[in-house]
Amino acid sequence: MYKKILVPLDGSELSELAIPHAQALAEKFESEVLLIRVYQPALATYELLGDGPTTAREHDKELLKRAEQEVHAYLKRVKEMLPEGMNARCFALLGGSVTDTILDAAQSEGANLIVMSTHGRSGLSKWIYGSVASKILQAAKCPIFLVRASNHVAE
Repeated sequence: MYKKILVPLDGSELSELAIPHAQALAEKFESEVLLIRVYQPALATYELLGDGPTTAREHDKELLKRAEQEVHAYLKRVKEMLPEGMNARCFALLGGSVTDTILDAAQSEGANLIVMSTHGRSGLSKWIYGSVASKILQAAKCPIFLVRASNHVAE
């Protein structure tokens, strides 16, 4: 039923809550798991390297290369959490709009299902940050399996 399951990750523990669900579905349907992380130059500079983003740094090829390496290393660690022998691939995707990049990846890879967690934002923070999960839910051409972060206790 689901040959390819796409799992968008943002590097947070909350996003990783989707992994056990994707794994269970992949085992049941003998699916391939596609782990993806979208990174952006300014955000990658700030989040992954700890430097404040500046116009000069956003365009610095060395910083972008280091950010990409960090994203690949993160995805490799996540992939190692999956059982040995599980068919999984990792994608570090440079993108502008996170939502559009995830949707493009789902379409280009032929994903039959997207499994992702929600951060459980509401009110003002949802209005300011938007909701990637909500946008994916509205625009995706394949089924979506959402894992509610509010159902899990943060450690």
